[in-house]
Amino acid sequence: MNAVALASGSYSAAEDAVQEALVRAWMRSERGEHVESLPSWAASVALNLTRSGWRRAMAERRARRRLPGGSFATHPQTDEEMDVARALEAPPRRQREVAVLRYVLEMSTAEVAAALGITEGTVKSSLSRARAHLVEALAVHDTEVTNDVEGR
Repeated sequence: MNAVALASGSYSAAEDAVQEALVRAWMRSERGEHVESLPSWAASVALNLTRSGWRRAMAERRARRRLPGGSFATHPQTDEEMDVARALEAPPRRQREVAVLRYVLEMSTAEVAAALGITEGTVKSSLSRARAHLVEALAVHDTEVTNDVEGR
């Protein structure tokens, strides 16, 4: 636990990661799979979960920077808001709903899950897929704008 806390910089995040690792070990044992060295395996999984959390947090921060504030939640006004609104047409309905609740309305993962009647894991996977759609849609739009400006 202490090693994971040192690596993550947060005792709370370390507790969550270790708890998730132990749940995964228990689930493996329920399926009849054997974990050779539980302490080593759990530490490795917990550190990987911590790294995944960092990557997810960085991706969310980048996504938030792309999203306009305030007025977008009611009606897109600026070119950037219109770009994001168009990009939100790309993902399937569930992914779009999850992305809007999480990033535009700034609801927590737990709040989004409760609002939609789904698990937090489903929220997280839907967010990941929605971000991929949004990145692709916004990149295509950026390329089109660049080509128009450069006369291609």
